[in-house]
Amino acid sequence: MFSKSTLQKCLFTAVFVLGGTAITSSAAAATTPGRTEFEILMNGKPVGRHSVTVSKSADITNVRIAIDMAGKIGPIGFTYRHRCEEAWRGTQLTSLNCTDKENRSSKSVAANLRGTDLVVDGTGFKGSAPASLLPSSWWRFSTINQTRLLDSRDGKLSRVNVNRVGEEVLQIGGTPVRANHYRVRGAVNTDLWYDGTGRWVRTAFKIAGQSFDYRKVTTLTGSPRE
Repeated sequence: MFSKSTLQKCLFTAVFVLGGTAITSSAAAATTPGRTEFEILMNGKPVGRHSVTVSKSADITNVRIAIDMAGKIGPIGFTYRHRCEEAWRGTQLTSLNCTDKENRSSKSVAANLRGTDLVVDGTGFKGSAPASLLPSSWWRFSTINQTRLLDSRDGKLSRVNVNRVGEEVLQIGGTPVRANHYRVRGAVNTDLWYDGTGRWVRTAFKIAGQSFDYRKVTTLTGSPRE
């Protein structure tokens, strides 16, 4: 039987993933709007969806993230709902508002740029953080260069380490896609894949013997990238 803390770690890993590799300067030059959605599988069975929608208004990039899961780990049932909105000016995060609910447990975080700091008001941390800090929403390719991240669930400052595993070929919508595989260790233990232009294409991990996999269900060309 799984403990409550094991279940929470499992859900946390399913929600937050990161990865990256070297990309061309043209791919990193400007954010490309779009939408990506993944079906979340647990031991090969669907348990939810994770979507990221990126749009632009004047010089502001707006991001909406939605995650919904429901399933059972052994005899323990779980539901999970995450909603988050980010606003960026270029590569600078200007605001963040997220709510997170797992079964009856709720968390939240709001962050706003104030001068050279991000002022964070979360259930896990309240105070100032460096303005260069990135949130753990992982859609931005430059996350791979970070050693500390702002937890999008509750505002905690999390330490991570990322190492490149190698290049692999994935099947996405019946089409072979060359992707770079990265391994994340620290506050999150997971594996990430990004294509050569920096688009997020897969996530996989194991928690307490349970295998989780993110299967991309939207087209590659319509996906957002940094």
